Amino acid sequence: MVILDFELICEMMLVAEGLIDARLLSRKFISLYTLCRELLSKQDHYDWGLRAIKSVLVVAGSLKRGDRNRPEDQVM
Repeated sequence: MVILDFELICEMMLVAEGLIDARLLSRKFISLYTLCRELLSKQDHYDWGLRAIKSVLVVAGSLKRGDRNRPEDQVM
């Protein structure tokens, strides 16, 4: 079975969305994401998969493109 490297996937998606500090932001995002997955309720309607990560990162990219003067850490 293959274990996905969410941090690397997140970093590449942030680079593709045009963010400069992708490595640092991906580490922060994945640590927050992991904490949420572990600490929040284990109900079925919560999606902690790659599809949810991709959705958040696409929105972050569109926010950054919408306001280029906003710092990247505030976008995430």
